[in-house]
Amino acid sequence: MIIKKRKSLLTSLIVTQSNQLVEARYNLPLAEQRLILTMISRIQPDDEDFKPYRISVGELAEFLGVDKASAYRECKKTTENLLKRVVNIDEADGLLQIGWVSSAKYIDGSGMVNLSFDPLLKPYLLKLKGNFTSSKLEMLLSFKSQYTIRIYTLLKQYEKLKDREFELEKLREVLGLRKEQYQLYADFKRFILLSVQKELIKKSDIYFEFEEIKYGRRVGAIRFKILTNNFTKYSNLEVTNTEKAETISIPEDLISLIPEQHRLKKTIASALEQYTKKHGFDHVKRNILYSNEKADKSYAGFLSKALKEDWGHDWELDQHQSIASKKPLEVWERQGFKSEKEYNDFMFQKQMEDYKKATK
Repeated sequence: MIIKKRKSLLTSLIVTQSNQLVEARYNLPLAEQRLILTMISRIQPDDEDFKPYRISVGELAEFLGVDKASAYRECKKTTENLLKRVVNIDEADGLLQIGWVSSAKYIDGSGMVNLSFDPLLKPYLLKLKGNFTSSKLEMLLSFKSQYTIRIYTLLKQYEKLKDREFELEKLREVLGLRKEQYQLYADFKRFILLSVQKELIKKSDIYFEFEEIKYGRRVGAIRFKILTNNFTKYSNLEVTNTEKAETISIPEDLISLIPEQHRLKKTIASALEQYTKKHGFDHVKRNILYSNEKADKSYAGFLSKALKEDWGHDWELDQHQSIASKKPLEVWERQGFKSEKEYNDFMFQKQMEDYKKATK
């Protein structure tokens, strides 16, 4: 009964932000972003001021994808990190850099934490009369990537206009990407644009197609075409995919990733078979690897939740980025040039000057 009530409440909650906040520049990991969105959804339209927003440690643990044994410890780490996060908002008279929350107070014996927004966020969250964007909390919490949440709200803002164009560098800034993250456009396209597109098609009321706008030879901007999702069409598609997947057995490559002491457990075999059929090899693989690294005591229970919620999604992105960041720099990068073309042009010019000197 309590679960049904909570689900019904979640369905009715709306996240409303000013468009300036939607377009602000920040980077919040998935769990912290879910926490902020949950806090925003508790704000009432007629609230004159912020209140302490009470979140249960159990709810925080769900956001984090951790088991109950380590919930309290991991939650304290999360709120401590959140107190250090900065959002950059462009105001009429200059840039405002501000923390999301000003305090986190744990109530002994209650399993609850009270979180308070920084007061300077009031114009962007309270008594909004226009220029705001509203989204369903339930949908936002279903997304498995922080970038899906950000891109969804950016496109939702322009839903009626049907398209939105971003300079590539501007989009990277809004998403809070560091300079070394997804430097190659091919990586940005694969791990962010295509990944977000796929998730929105599955779960969202809108999705997008995109056009790459070239500046010379490189991609300089992205034009998003915002489309209304047809859930009936998607539902039929998923049934077809499931039917085709009925013959799939558990690949040996996946079984070999499971710690040896857990391989013969029926609950694990059942979960592997179910989610391999439903979501495919890559989904199961990343969540096994995530569970191998993060699970404490109940491995089977942790893996089951990870597979269901796809906790390994953002973790996999971080692993790819970590590997990419360790690649040796090209010659032109080591020399401080922005591109290989710029380096080649410089070297050609230098060779011409050297030739002229040598022939004088």
